Amino acid sequence: MSSAIKMPDNIIIRAATDEDAPAIASLHAASWRDAYANILAPEFLAGAIEADRLSVWTQRLREPAAHQIVIIASDPTGPMRGFICCYRNADPVWGSLVDNLHVCPDGRGSGLGERLLRDAARRLAASGASRGLHLWVFEANTAGLRFYTRLGGRIVETSRSEIPAAGGKTILRMHWLDIAQLA
Repeated sequence: MSSAIKMPDNIIIRAATDEDAPAIASLHAASWRDAYANILAPEFLAGAIEADRLSVWTQRLREPAAHQIVIIASDPTGPMRGFICCYRNADPVWGSLVDNLHVCPDGRGSGLGERLLRDAARRLAASGASRGLHLWVFEANTAGLRFYTRLGGRIVETSRSEIPAAGGKTILRMHWLDIAQLA
């Protein structure tokens, strides 16, 4: 018997609005608490993370950068299940940036993360994005690394996280040479 989680067929994918900031911040905090429990500082995950994420998402959605795309996925009844935030042509070498991709912890493995990434790639390509797509993932996030590798991402660079709560942990740049790989 399989324990795989199936994504509901009726998931709604749409562009985020500034009214989505609290729900995005809440999901972002829940995702970090779950996926980054051994990566980010425990005191950050136990405390300031919600206010920090709400501040970030309120600003990003009230005053979006011209090249920013934020997409959310929700159940038909309303609860947000995931989101992705990208920046078109963010880097002249690596192309567009996936800054955030998060699925609620109980929805991981359902196919929703792949659906969001592919939808974002299509939107980026339609908006004139250059060929490449990249993102940074913590080296210790083995589930994330497996996910991105399965979708054709290649590790092309190693660096240190600038997130204060990460304490300089190693991050890896994943790259897709051609955005059409995902679109």
